[in-house]
Amino acid sequence: MADAPLIYLAGAGETQWQPDSPVLFQPHRGEAVQWLGLGEALAACQGRNVAVVISVSCARLTHVSLSRKQARHLQRVLPYLLEEQLLDNPDDLWFVSRKGSGDDYQVSAVRRELITRLQQWAREAGAQMASLRVDADCLQAVLPLTADLGNRQQLLLIDREQGLVIDADQQEAFAPLLGDSLDHARQVDLPTLFDELRQYHGQELLTGPYTPKQDRQKNALLGPWRPVAYLAAAVFLVAVVALWIQQWRYQQAADQALVQAKQRYEQLFPGDKATSALNRQFQGRLARLGGGVDGGGAAFFPLLAPVAQVLKDMKVEPKRLQYDQRQNVLLLDVGAKDYAQLEALQNAIRKQGGNASIANYRNGAQGVSARIKVEQPG
Repeated sequence: MADAPLIYLAGAGETQWQPDSPVLFQPHRGEAVQWLGLGEALAACQGRNVAVVISVSCARLTHVSLSRKQARHLQRVLPYLLEEQLLDNPDDLWFVSRKGSGDDYQVSAVRRELITRLQQWAREAGAQMASLRVDADCLQAVLPLTADLGNRQQLLLIDREQGLVIDADQQEAFAPLLGDSLDHARQVDLPTLFDELRQYHGQELLTGPYTPKQDRQKNALLGPWRPVAYLAAAVFLVAVVALWIQQWRYQQAADQALVQAKQRYEQLFPGDKATSALNRQFQGRLARLGGGVDGGGAAFFPLLAPVAQVLKDMKVEPKRLQYDQRQNVLLLDVGAKDYAQLEALQNAIRKQGGNASIANYRNGAQGVSARIKVEQPG
């Protein structure tokens, strides 16, 4: 806010401010101060935050002494404590206070209507009123003070609670009323006055229901990027939903594959119930079959290898594969077109290194069914 546009409502005799009322306006710190209409000054602040300082003649600055109990309910008790000092209805005023020394509280009161009108005019001009303070409150550290505001207007501030803006030709008429209160007043020019006002030492009036709701300057800077941000958020949301659906489908497939694996395991090893640690269970079972550690002789896989190779090459129908671990014998139930095909299967297994024999066979309408017994040679 130190470099924000500053509007000073300092017109002499102005009590009912309008968009065409003359005000002092400084676009940036250090730039020239000029007189403009209030509406014109606000329009020059389009898309930016603007600080507004009002004359002490537009507010009521005072102080009160409060007990600790009264201080807890400051906003409620102030209208009643100050009722005799105020010309306006207390319900029409907005009170702001801050702790002074001891039990003393500095109070600033301004008409609610003025605050709402200034905020409305700023919105209509595309700006946002980000700060509202009173000149005498901002300058109390350097009072008493006088300043030539230009436009034949003079600012006279005796202390925080006494000040006014008069026309230059009225200065002699006011001299008897002011007495010697301004004899040692500091005289400042307009740029120096605005530098002091920009220190923002006064109480902030835009509190409570009048607090600015958003930073329009930031919104103006981010405005061109808002559609991109919305698009990025939408893409991110779609990606998250897609990943969630993909994860759900993969989980469904994994659950289904686990059920099928358990069923297949129980088919391969009847009587051996599949557990949740199916992979370790299957590896252990294969290790026992391959190593013959349970009292068997030769390995299971040397019997399986010749059978697998022959079944891959010959056109027979394998129906069942059973391994007798005690006798180290592999029993293979197959279906063939005729007995000659069974003999060919038997001879092929023997050529692969297995001792095969036809244990039994049976003729049927669809061909021959037989059980081939495979043992280790020797």
